Amino acid sequence: MAPGQFFGSARRARSTASIDISHRIAEGAPEEVVTHTHYDAHFILVTGGAYVSAAGRSPAAGETVLVYNPPGTTHRDHFEHGSGSFFAVSIRPGAAAVALGELCAPSAPLYLTALHQHGLAMRIAGASALEAESLTLDTLCLELLASLDPRVRRARRTPPGWLHAALELLHDRYSEDLTVAQIAADLGVHPVYLARAFRNHFGCSPGEFVRFRRLERSLALLSRTGHPLAEVALRCGFADQSHFTKVFTRGLGLPPGEYRALVGSRPGALHKLQIDKTAPSRWRKVAAWAAAARASTRWGR
Repeated sequence: MAPGQFFGSARRARSTASIDISHRIAEGAPEEVVTHTHYDAHFILVTGGAYVSAAGRSPAAGETVLVYNPPGTTHRDHFEHGSGSFFAVSIRPGAAAVALGELCAPSAPLYLTALHQHGLAMRIAGASALEAESLTLDTLCLELLASLDPRVRRARRTPPGWLHAALELLHDRYSEDLTVAQIAADLGVHPVYLARAFRNHFGCSPGEFVRFRRLERSLALLSRTGHPLAEVALRCGFADQSHFTKVFTRGLGLPPGEYRALVGSRPGALHKLQIDKTAPSRWRKVAAWAAAARASTRWGR
């Protein structure tokens, strides 16, 4: 089967330069699924139904079902009663070859049972549904791929020098449509190392940091200029006004138009409506690293 192709009808789909993500509904008799080969590495996150996989006996009822299939997998995975739903996360062959070349990954289908693997898969599914930036989706998928490596690597207590350069790059170029491959190439490191180290030391993905910077910039433009919302969206790197409104509302709890009206009518409100105070707690850590990036850039370190 071609990369990103699966049995079942796609209800929602997202693609980047290196991955394809779809939420699919399987219907029909189990025998309608014939033996087939996938040439892409992919993950299957089951969201409904009893799934039968070449990975072996499935987890107990009620447990999260997450399967990894390496490139070249030949199987007849299907739902026991013919119906079910799942997220398929497919890494295109070129991107998979680059990533897996640096990892000690399984060569046969495998059920993934670690909680952090389940969490990453669910975040990928959620991010795709919420139209997250390509950079966010790519780095989350690289983190999930990296989790396949059984070799234990202790995280360094201090960030490598190149990671500081990554932070400055994202701090300055947040409005660009960057890819993890471009960032890694600029830094001279492997994309897998970039995704893993960024999370280990900064507590967020490069995509999440970029989203924070875009929101941070939008706050300044909304409160200090009269630019239309569509212009604010484009200046900050969002695809369009609709995308900007969705991300802003999700991050701060109110639409950008309401935010502008609020800070315009109440001068003291600006200091109370900051991303690191009104949004989920993860933004507080991201905000702290953004401040660190500004300080280090200011002092030329």
